[in-house]
Amino acid sequence: MRKLKKQIKQEAEQVSEALISIAERFVSLLNVRLPKVKFRNPHYVLKTALVILLLFVNSVTTTSYNDNKGASAMTNQINPLDLYVSEVRDRFEERIIKEVETYIKKMAPESKLSADLLVEKCLEYNTDIIFVLAQGVLESHFGTKGLAEKTNSVWNVGAYDGQKPRNWYDSPDESLEPYLKLVNEKYLINITAQGDTIYKDLYHLVEDRGYTNYAGKRFASARGYENAMRKFMVRIDMETSIGFYQNVLSLSNEELLAYFAPRRESLDYRQFQTMNF
Repeated sequence: MRKLKKQIKQEAEQVSEALISIAERFVSLLNVRLPKVKFRNPHYVLKTALVILLLFVNSVTTTSYNDNKGASAMTNQINPLDLYVSEVRDRFEERIIKEVETYIKKMAPESKLSADLLVEKCLEYNTDIIFVLAQGVLESHFGTKGLAEKTNSVWNVGAYDGQKPRNWYDSPDESLEPYLKLVNEKYLINITAQGDTIYKDLYHLVEDRGYTNYAGKRFASARGYENAMRKFMVRIDMETSIGFYQNVLSLSNEELLAYFAPRRESLDYRQFQTMNF
């Protein structure tokens, strides 16, 4: 329980810092000077930053610009809440990228795999970043060991036991999207005898001998492959906040506002932490 409270407090402080930065950015655009006030309680910091942000952004409602020919001018209406949510999402994505980059460099300092691209594509394909990292380090230490040193196929897509590798890439980054497509299109589905398609959850793949495609063939022949995946996933989740940040990004705009917009009562981070995403 102490560890959980400590993690919640740390996450609250990090979110507070991010939102204060957002508020300061908008306030600076308005050339308004704010007094520097120190808060001991991160919840007060968070609420103050949000109030500042929403109050001042409300005054910025239109932006005018001319087209290239100078023939007309247009005015765009800015929705402060949409702008706020967009900034919050950007901040959390930046934090994920930083942590992913740190983890890759820790495990494989010579890896040329881009953390920015990995996060971008995992979010695009709605795929668990921790799962992708765990398999990347298990298969090739992010392209620095085994066949991947030559093929640049970080997840060894197209590599089979006793056969020449089929897939070669100019860089490790090029191997990311084919891997994500393969997992989502062939491993996260089952085809019944009647020809029906049943979609699986990503975590079904890390059950013992569960990493199989729609035809029942395993991704890797190693007997303890799924067990090794689970160990790496647990370790990454314990050592980083990647899972927490990705869960935040999976929230809808309404949920983000419900949890992070200023309220009269204190924000309940315990409730947020235990929420089913």
